[in-house]
Amino acid sequence: MKKGMIAIDIGSSNTKIYRLGAGVVLCEPSVVAVAAGEKRTVKAVGIDAKKLIGKTAEHTSIVCPIVEGAVVSERMAVEMLSSFLKKVQSSERVSSALVTVPCGLGEAEQYRLGMALKGAGISHYTFVQNPVCAALGMNVPLTEESPCFIVDMGGGITNIAALSLDGIIAGLSLSLGGSNIDAQLIDYIAFHERMKIGLLTAERLKQQIGSLIAGDSTQTVVNGRDIETGRPRSIALSSSDIYEPMKLYFDKVVEVVRMVLSKLPAEVSAEISRTGIMVTGGTSKVPGMAEYLSHKDRLDMPVTVADAPELSAVIGAGAVCGNKDLLKTIKTSF
Repeated sequence: MKKGMIAIDIGSSNTKIYRLGAGVVLCEPSVVAVAAGEKRTVKAVGIDAKKLIGKTAEHTSIVCPIVEGAVVSERMAVEMLSSFLKKVQSSERVSSALVTVPCGLGEAEQYRLGMALKGAGISHYTFVQNPVCAALGMNVPLTEESPCFIVDMGGGITNIAALSLDGIIAGLSLSLGGSNIDAQLIDYIAFHERMKIGLLTAERLKQQIGSLIAGDSTQTVVNGRDIETGRPRSIALSSSDIYEPMKLYFDKVVEVVRMVLSKLPAEVSAEISRTGIMVTGGTSKVPGMAEYLSHKDRLDMPVTVADAPELSAVIGAGAVCGNKDLLKTIKTSF
Protein backbone atom coordinates (compact mmCIF):
# COMPACT_ATOMS: atom_id res chain seq x y z
CA MET A 1 0.00 0.00 0.00
CA LYS A 2 1.50 3.29 -1.09
CA LYS A 3 1.79 6.02 1.51
CA GLY A 4 -0.79 8.77 1.09
CA MET A 5 -2.95 6.67 -1.25
CA ILE A 6 -6.37 8.09 -2.10
CA ALA A 7 -9.43 6.68 -3.88
CA ILE A 8 -10.83 8.39 -6.99
CA ASP A 9 -14.15 7.71 -8.70
CA ILE A 10 -13.97 9.57 -12.04
CA GLY A 11 -17.46 9.67 -13.48
CA SER A 12 -18.85 11.18 -16.66
CA SER A 13 -20.92 13.57 -14.52
CA ASN A 14 -19.02 13.88 -11.24
CA THR A 15 -15.61 13.07 -9.79
CA LYS A 16 -15.28 12.00 -6.15
CA ILE A 17 -12.11 11.69 -4.05
CA TYR A 18 -11.74 9.80 -0.77
CA ARG A 19 -8.86 10.16 1.66
CA LEU A 20 -8.20 7.68 4.46
CA GLY A 21 -8.97 9.24 7.80
CA ALA A 22 -10.95 12.09 6.24
CA GLY A 23 -13.61 10.34 4.13
CA VAL A 24 -14.99 11.92 0.96
CA VAL A 25 -13.09 15.18 0.51
CA LEU A 26 -14.29 16.17 -2.97
CA CYS A 27 -17.39 15.71 -5.14
CA GLU A 28 -17.50 18.01 -8.16
CA PRO A 29 -18.80 17.92 -11.75
CA SER A 30 -16.41 16.43 -14.31
CA VAL A 31 -16.49 19.62 -16.40
CA VAL A 32 -13.92 22.12 -17.69
CA ALA A 33 -14.57 25.60 -19.14
CA VAL A 34 -12.02 26.47 -21.82
CA ALA A 35 -11.22 29.72 -23.63
CA ALA A 36 -11.31 29.62 -27.41
CA GLY A 37 -8.12 30.02 -29.43
CA GLU A 38 -4.93 28.07 -30.00
CA LYS A 39 -3.86 28.01 -26.33
CA ARG A 40 -7.23 26.72 -25.08
CA THR A 41 -6.67 28.20 -21.62
CA VAL A 42 -8.68 26.64 -18.80
CA LYS A 43 -11.03 29.23 -17.25
CA ALA A 44 -12.86 27.10 -14.68
CA VAL A 45 -13.09 23.51 -13.45
CA GLY A 46 -15.73 21.50 -11.62
CA ILE A 47 -18.65 23.31 -10.01
CA ASP A 48 -17.45 26.70 -11.30
CA ALA A 49 -17.36 25.36 -14.87
CA LYS A 50 -20.78 23.69 -14.60
CA LYS A 51 -22.37 27.03 -13.64
CA LEU A 52 -21.36 28.29 -17.09
CA ILE A 53 -23.18 25.59 -19.10
CA GLY A 54 -25.58 27.25 -21.52
CA LYS A 55 -24.41 30.75 -20.51
CA THR A 56 -21.10 31.18 -22.30
CA ALA A 57 -20.31 33.29 -25.38
CA GLU A 58 -18.47 31.97 -28.43
CA HIS A 59 -15.07 32.58 -26.84
CA THR A 60 -15.71 29.94 -24.12
CA SER A 61 -16.54 26.27 -24.54
CA ILE A 62 -17.56 23.63 -22.02
CA VAL A 63 -15.64 20.35 -22.17
CA CYS A 64 -16.53 17.02 -20.54
CA PRO A 65 -13.20 15.10 -20.55
CA ILE A 66 -14.85 11.82 -19.50
CA VAL A 67 -17.64 10.38 -21.66
CA GLU A 68 -19.26 7.00 -20.94
CA GLY A 69 -16.49 6.26 -18.45
CA ALA A 70 -13.64 6.80 -20.95
CA VAL A 71 -11.17 9.67 -21.42
CA VAL A 72 -12.05 11.59 -24.60
CA SER A 73 -9.76 14.58 -24.00
CA GLU A 74 -6.54 13.64 -22.26
CA ARG A 75 -5.29 17.21 -21.84
CA MET A 76 -8.56 18.41 -20.30
CA ALA A 77 -8.71 15.29 -18.08
CA VAL A 78 -5.22 16.14 -16.79
CA GLU A 79 -6.24 19.77 -16.17
CA MET A 80 -9.38 18.68 -14.34
CA LEU A 81 -7.71 16.05 -12.17
CA SER A 82 -4.79 18.37 -11.36
CA SER A 83 -7.23 21.04 -10.18
CA PHE A 84 -9.18 18.56 -8.05
CA LEU A 85 -6.02 17.13 -6.49
CA LYS A 86 -4.80 20.61 -5.53
CA LYS A 87 -8.04 21.11 -3.61
CA VAL A 88 -7.52 17.97 -1.50
CA GLN A 89 -3.74 18.08 -1.07
CA SER A 90 -2.50 18.18 2.50
CA SER A 91 1.11 18.65 3.61
CA GLU A 92 1.71 15.14 2.27
CA ARG A 93 1.83 15.01 -1.54
CA VAL A 94 -0.57 12.52 -3.13
CA SER A 95 1.08 10.36 -5.80
CA SER A 96 -0.80 7.07 -5.45
CA ALA A 97 -4.46 6.29 -6.07
CA LEU A 98 -6.98 3.49 -6.30
CA VAL A 99 -9.28 4.38 -9.21
CA THR A 100 -12.68 2.92 -10.06
CA VAL A 101 -13.31 1.94 -13.69
CA PRO A 102 -16.51 0.87 -15.49
CA CYS A 103 -17.26 -2.81 -15.79
CA GLY A 104 -15.41 -4.20 -18.81
CA LEU A 105 -13.40 -1.04 -19.64
CA GLY A 106 -10.97 -2.01 -22.43
CA GLU A 107 -7.19 -1.93 -22.20
CA ALA A 108 -6.91 1.04 -24.57
CA GLU A 109 -9.33 3.06 -22.43
CA GLN A 110 -7.52 2.01 -19.25
CA TYR A 111 -4.23 3.12 -20.80
CA ARG A 112 -5.63 6.58 -21.65
CA LEU A 113 -6.98 6.95 -18.14
CA GLY A 114 -3.61 5.92 -16.74
CA MET A 115 -1.84 8.55 -18.86
CA ALA A 116 -4.24 11.22 -17.61
CA LEU A 117 -3.59 10.18 -14.00
CA LYS A 118 0.17 10.33 -14.53
CA GLY A 119 -0.17 13.75 -16.15
CA ALA A 120 -1.98 14.94 -13.02
CA GLY A 121 0.83 13.67 -10.78
CA ILE A 122 -0.53 10.22 -9.81
CA SER A 123 2.55 8.10 -10.52
CA HIS A 124 1.14 4.90 -9.01
CA TYR A 125 -2.44 3.80 -9.62
CA THR A 126 -4.53 0.66 -9.30
CA PHE A 127 -7.84 0.03 -11.08
CA VAL A 128 -10.82 -1.71 -9.47
CA GLN A 129 -14.09 -2.30 -11.29
CA ASN A 130 -16.87 0.04 -10.22
CA PRO A 131 -19.51 -2.56 -9.26
CA VAL A 132 -17.09 -4.19 -6.80
CA CYS A 133 -16.38 -0.85 -5.09
CA ALA A 134 -20.09 0.00 -5.08
CA ALA A 135 -20.90 -3.30 -3.35
CA LEU A 136 -18.25 -2.65 -0.71
CA GLY A 137 -19.54 0.89 -0.25
CA MET A 138 -23.01 -0.54 0.45
CA ASN A 139 -21.50 -2.92 3.02
CA VAL A 140 -22.53 -5.93 0.97
CA PRO A 141 -20.56 -8.92 2.33
CA LEU A 142 -18.43 -10.15 -0.57
CA THR A 143 -17.43 -13.81 -0.44
CA GLU A 144 -16.73 -16.43 -3.05
CA GLU A 145 -19.82 -18.38 -1.95
CA SER A 146 -22.33 -15.50 -1.80
CA PRO A 147 -22.76 -13.60 -5.08
CA CYS A 148 -24.61 -10.29 -5.27
CA PHE A 149 -26.12 -8.22 -8.06
CA ILE A 150 -25.21 -4.53 -8.35
CA VAL A 151 -26.76 -1.82 -10.55
CA ASP A 152 -24.76 1.42 -10.34
CA MET A 153 -26.73 4.24 -12.01
CA GLY A 154 -24.28 7.03 -12.83
CA GLY A 155 -24.69 10.22 -14.81
CA GLY A 156 -23.27 8.94 -18.09
CA ILE A 157 -22.93 5.20 -17.57
CA THR A 158 -24.72 2.39 -15.75
CA ASN A 159 -22.74 -0.59 -14.43
CA ILE A 160 -24.75 -3.80 -14.14
CA ALA A 161 -23.05 -6.89 -12.73
CA ALA A 162 -23.40 -10.10 -10.77
CA LEU A 163 -20.25 -10.54 -8.72
CA SER A 164 -18.55 -12.24 -5.81
CA LEU A 165 -15.18 -11.86 -4.11
CA ASP A 166 -13.84 -13.99 -6.95
CA GLY A 167 -14.72 -11.25 -9.47
CA ILE A 168 -17.40 -10.31 -12.01
CA ILE A 169 -19.53 -13.34 -12.91
CA ALA A 170 -21.50 -11.53 -15.63
CA GLY A 171 -21.86 -7.83 -16.27
CA LEU A 172 -21.56 -4.88 -18.59
CA SER A 173 -21.52 -1.09 -18.73
CA LEU A 174 -24.55 0.51 -20.32
CA SER A 175 -23.82 3.82 -22.08
CA LEU A 176 -26.83 5.48 -20.47
CA GLY A 177 -27.36 7.34 -17.22
CA GLY A 178 -28.92 10.35 -15.56
CA SER A 179 -27.80 12.66 -18.38
CA ASN A 180 -30.03 10.69 -20.75
CA ILE A 181 -33.03 11.48 -18.55
CA ASP A 182 -32.11 15.18 -18.83
CA ALA A 183 -32.01 14.88 -22.64
CA GLN A 184 -35.37 13.09 -22.68
CA LEU A 185 -36.92 15.87 -20.59
CA ILE A 186 -35.59 18.55 -22.97
CA ASP A 187 -37.06 16.77 -26.00
CA TYR A 188 -40.36 15.97 -24.26
CA ILE A 189 -40.98 19.56 -23.13
CA ALA A 190 -40.00 20.93 -26.55
CA PHE A 191 -42.49 18.62 -28.28
CA HIS A 192 -45.42 18.77 -25.84
CA GLU A 193 -45.06 22.26 -24.36
CA ARG A 194 -43.36 23.99 -27.32
CA MET A 195 -40.74 25.38 -24.95
CA LYS A 196 -36.96 25.02 -25.05
CA ILE A 197 -35.11 24.43 -21.79
CA GLY A 198 -31.38 24.03 -21.11
CA LEU A 199 -29.40 21.17 -19.59
CA LEU A 200 -29.14 22.72 -16.13
CA THR A 201 -32.90 23.40 -16.08
CA ALA A 202 -33.61 19.81 -17.13
CA GLU A 203 -31.37 18.52 -14.36
CA ARG A 204 -33.09 20.71 -11.77
CA LEU A 205 -36.49 19.55 -13.04
CA LYS A 206 -35.43 15.92 -12.62
CA GLN A 207 -34.16 16.56 -9.11
CA GLN A 208 -37.16 18.62 -7.99
CA ILE A 209 -40.13 16.64 -9.32
CA GLY A 210 -38.75 13.60 -11.18
CA SER A 211 -40.64 10.57 -9.86
CA LEU A 212 -41.52 6.97 -10.72
CA ILE A 213 -44.61 7.10 -8.51
CA ALA A 214 -47.66 7.01 -10.79
CA GLY A 215 -49.98 9.92 -10.06
CA ASP A 216 -47.38 11.94 -8.12
CA SER A 217 -48.68 15.53 -8.03
CA THR A 218 -45.50 17.34 -6.89
CA GLN A 219 -45.19 20.57 -8.88
CA THR A 220 -42.63 23.18 -9.89
CA VAL A 221 -42.33 26.13 -12.27
CA VAL A 222 -39.99 25.76 -15.25
CA ASN A 223 -38.48 28.67 -17.17
CA GLY A 224 -37.45 28.48 -20.80
CA ARG A 225 -37.83 29.96 -24.29
CA ASP A 226 -41.00 29.71 -26.36
CA ILE A 227 -40.15 27.84 -29.56
CA GLU A 228 -42.60 29.83 -31.73
CA THR A 229 -42.04 33.36 -30.45
CA GLY A 230 -38.52 33.10 -29.06
CA ARG A 231 -39.66 34.91 -25.91
CA PRO A 232 -39.01 33.80 -22.31
CA ARG A 233 -41.86 31.72 -20.90
CA SER A 234 -42.72 29.87 -17.70
CA ILE A 235 -44.93 26.82 -17.22
CA ALA A 236 -46.03 24.77 -14.22
CA LEU A 237 -45.29 21.05 -14.42
CA SER A 238 -46.09 18.15 -12.09
CA SER A 239 -44.31 14.84 -11.60
CA SER A 240 -47.12 13.14 -13.53
CA ASP A 241 -46.49 15.43 -16.52
CA ILE A 242 -42.94 14.11 -16.94
CA TYR A 243 -43.56 10.51 -15.84
CA GLU A 244 -43.22 9.11 -19.38
CA PRO A 245 -39.77 10.56 -20.22
CA MET A 246 -38.57 9.81 -16.68
CA LYS A 247 -39.25 6.08 -16.92
CA LEU A 248 -37.59 5.45 -20.30
CA TYR A 249 -34.11 5.08 -18.81
CA PHE A 250 -35.29 2.78 -16.01
CA ASP A 251 -37.20 0.58 -18.47
CA LYS A 252 -33.94 0.13 -20.39
CA VAL A 253 -32.15 -0.80 -17.15
CA VAL A 254 -34.81 -3.45 -16.47
CA GLU A 255 -34.28 -4.86 -19.96
CA VAL A 256 -30.50 -5.14 -19.53
CA VAL A 257 -30.74 -6.52 -15.97
CA ARG A 258 -33.01 -9.29 -17.27
CA MET A 259 -30.48 -10.07 -20.00
CA VAL A 260 -27.58 -10.30 -17.52
CA LEU A 261 -29.66 -12.44 -15.14
CA SER A 262 -30.45 -14.84 -18.00
CA LYS A 263 -26.72 -15.51 -18.50
CA LEU A 264 -26.01 -16.52 -14.90
CA PRO A 265 -25.41 -20.09 -13.69
CA ALA A 266 -28.48 -21.59 -12.03
CA GLU A 267 -27.00 -21.54 -8.50
CA VAL A 268 -26.00 -17.88 -8.80
CA SER A 269 -29.42 -16.95 -10.18
CA ALA A 270 -31.15 -18.69 -7.28
CA GLU A 271 -29.03 -16.84 -4.71
CA ILE A 272 -29.68 -13.46 -6.34
CA SER A 273 -33.41 -14.14 -6.52
CA ARG A 274 -33.27 -14.58 -2.75
CA THR A 275 -31.09 -11.54 -1.91
CA GLY A 276 -32.36 -9.22 -4.65
CA ILE A 277 -30.82 -6.34 -6.57
CA MET A 278 -28.57 -3.72 -4.90
CA VAL A 279 -28.92 -0.30 -6.56
CA THR A 280 -26.57 2.64 -6.15
CA GLY A 281 -25.39 5.73 -8.05
CA GLY A 282 -26.82 9.26 -8.06
CA THR A 283 -29.56 8.47 -10.59
CA SER A 284 -31.08 5.92 -8.21
CA LYS A 285 -32.30 8.75 -5.94
CA VAL A 286 -35.49 9.21 -8.01
CA PRO A 287 -38.53 8.71 -5.71
CA GLY A 288 -40.32 5.41 -6.26
CA MET A 289 -37.39 3.86 -8.13
CA ALA A 290 -37.06 0.74 -5.95
CA GLU A 291 -40.79 -0.02 -6.08
CA TYR A 292 -40.83 0.59 -9.84
CA LEU A 293 -37.99 -1.87 -10.54
CA SER A 294 -39.18 -4.52 -8.09
CA HIS A 295 -42.73 -4.65 -9.53
CA LYS A 296 -43.82 -8.13 -10.63
CA ASP A 297 -44.12 -6.94 -14.25
CA ARG A 298 -40.48 -5.82 -14.24
CA LEU A 299 -37.79 -7.55 -12.09
CA ASP A 300 -40.13 -9.21 -9.58
CA MET A 301 -37.52 -9.36 -6.81
CA PRO A 302 -36.38 -7.20 -3.88
CA VAL A 303 -34.55 -3.96 -4.75
CA THR A 304 -32.37 -2.26 -2.11
CA VAL A 305 -31.08 1.31 -2.61
CA ALA A 306 -27.86 2.55 -0.95
CA ASP A 307 -28.14 5.13 1.83
CA ALA A 308 -25.79 7.54 0.04
CA PRO A 309 -25.98 6.15 -3.51
CA GLU A 310 -23.90 8.83 -5.23
CA LEU A 311 -20.94 8.05 -2.94
CA SER A 312 -21.07 4.24 -2.64
CA ALA A 313 -18.33 3.51 -5.18
CA VAL A 314 -15.80 6.00 -3.82
CA ILE A 315 -16.53 4.97 -0.21
CA GLY A 316 -15.99 1.33 -1.17
CA ALA A 317 -12.79 2.24 -2.99
CA GLY A 318 -11.63 4.15 0.07
CA ALA A 319 -12.21 1.09 2.23
CA VAL A 320 -10.07 -0.96 -0.16
CA CYS A 321 -7.22 1.56 0.20
CA GLY A 322 -6.88 0.46 3.80
CA ASN A 323 -6.96 -3.28 3.08
CA LYS A 324 -3.89 -4.54 1.23
CA ASP A 325 -5.06 -8.16 1.03
CA LEU A 326 -8.49 -7.23 -0.36
CA LEU A 327 -6.89 -4.93 -2.93
CA LYS A 328 -4.75 -7.79 -4.24
CA THR A 329 -7.88 -9.91 -4.63
CA ILE A 330 -10.12 -7.46 -6.51
CA LYS A 331 -7.77 -5.20 -8.50
CA THR A 332 -8.07 -5.22 -12.28
CA SER A 333 -5.15 -6.76 -14.15
CA PHE A 334 -3.57 -4.26 -16.53
